[in-house]
Amino acid sequence: MSTAVDFAARLIDPAAIAAAGHSAVLAYVAPSRPGANFGAKPITAEYARALAAAGLDVVSIWQYGKPGNATPSDWTTGFDGGRRMAEQALSTHLSVGGPRQAPIFFAVDEDISLAQWNQTAVEFFRGVNAVLGTEWTGIYGHSRVCAWAIEDNVVGRRGDFSWVWQTRAWSGTEREPRAVLYQRIIDTPSNPGPLIDGTHVDVNDVLAPDFGQWNLDRSVPIPQFTELDRLGPSHSSRDGARITNFLLHTQEGNGTAESLAAYLNNPANGVSYHYTLRDAIVVRVVPEELASWSVLSANPFTVNLCFAGSRVAWSRAAWLAIDDDLRIAAYLAVRSAHRHGYSTAVIAPDYHVGDGIADHQYVTRALGIGTHTDVGPNFPWDVFAGYVAAFAGTAPNAIDDRAAASPWLGARRTDGELATPDGVGRFAEFEHGYVYWHPDTDAHAIPTAIMTKYAELGWEAGPLGYPVAEHTELPDPRGTGPGLAQTFQGGTVYRRAGQPGYRVHGAIGARWSAAGFEKGELGWPASDEITHDDGVYQEFEFGRIYWVPEQILALRNSGDPDTPLERPA
Repeated sequence: MSTAVDFAARLIDPAAIAAAGHSAVLAYVAPSRPGANFGAKPITAEYARALAAAGLDVVSIWQYGKPGNATPSDWTTGFDGGRRMAEQALSTHLSVGGPRQAPIFFAVDEDISLAQWNQTAVEFFRGVNAVLGTEWTGIYGHSRVCAWAIEDNVVGRRGDFSWVWQTRAWSGTEREPRAVLYQRIIDTPSNPGPLIDGTHVDVNDVLAPDFGQWNLDRSVPIPQFTELDRLGPSHSSRDGARITNFLLHTQEGNGTAESLAAYLNNPANGVSYHYTLRDAIVVRVVPEELASWSVLSANPFTVNLCFAGSRVAWSRAAWLAIDDDLRIAAYLAVRSAHRHGYSTAVIAPDYHVGDGIADHQYVTRALGIGTHTDVGPNFPWDVFAGYVAAFAGTAPNAIDDRAAASPWLGARRTDGELATPDGVGRFAEFEHGYVYWHPDTDAHAIPTAIMTKYAELGWEAGPLGYPVAEHTELPDPRGTGPGLAQTFQGGTVYRRAGQPGYRVHGAIGARWSAAGFEKGELGWPASDEITHDDGVYQEFEFGRIYWVPEQILALRNSGDPDTPLERPA
């Protein structure tokens, strides 16, 4: 069994850790709390590279506050605290080289009760989920808190395991079988842990092949399929119900995805599904925001997909013969779960009641509604669950994660994500903006006010490229409200309240920065760059900046002629 160490006092020589027989370091992405001065909090990019060079895996952990300290335990700060700390954790994690597709473990470093979990701690983790997504949220704690986190679906799952790191403290003899890590040796003043490079460490057993290490490729290609809209009248309101399950169905007939959709679109037939699927053709019959007519009184809280041409009597071999469609169904289920915030757990026979992905028979046997038995006894749940686990970690879900962390976006307008023309990026439209994702830039939300300029310049295919940061509000004492700025690969868009947005970049952007941005002598941008003789210039509120090769000149409007601005010292 391989082992990992965790420590906070100082950065320990990576070669010494490897020589001691350990294979990984559980590294803090949290800063030292006030009054403390831990040398290993947070990890640095340089140290992370040194660990990798020594052949050591790295896993990210967060703990800021501590019981009995002036800074309260993290879990006591509730939803807002979880969201705030997750934003800081993710920022540090990415800045030091951690991949987006890796969990961050958040510590519950004391013996909390079930009442404390239900009243406060679970809300802290839901706040973390709003930033990281459930799939990338992990927990450290005693055996019971790990089990509660799994039960409440606030930590991610990887096959038979979950992102839980159990400590021996307060656990007694209990072991959480779904944990990926177990803290077996705990360094205390009365019982010091092993000494490595002059520093005592905690020792953890690695229990799963994927325990959250940075260098593991968790990306999975999105399956190729054609999605058609054949929306019809066979639906009802959800009446405010929260969606909790994605359900699979068989047709018990020989239809295609499109012929079955046509049948469903006749309200007289009294049945419908959100999706039909066959031979990589997906037909959308009912928007997910509405209830389909699929599972009687379970309709308000379910999303339903039917495999066209399928039957309950199919053998396992018959199901495996449509493996591509199984993968597509798994992807659609995960896409829906991330969109609406329910679990991607696969609930297979022998069922239990809960959020997740199941079939029509789940409604019959677990919920006691109706008599249907599809998708049948030979459905390959093991294969399907493997696809779900893989797609639950695909990068395009970062769009859903960013949307959850940006409630100002409002209602979603795009059903899922759309591919950008380069075939690499993805985007989704919302009521008050868009979210764009690319593997090199991650996902960022663009408000409508900035989006107008982005569209004018050709979206991601234009000179701006993809967004690389979230937008910022800029106070404007001379204006009618705060302005906006957002940085892209090819420059920054600035938009003053009530005015058009303009792109600032390159040498002119650097000169404007040196002059103090919008608060400086030149004020706000008043145009894009304009071609002039052998160079370009750009208008600003109180002047211009001219650029020709190897020369740049900033002028402030002050009559005729204008006054050159001196460069800052």
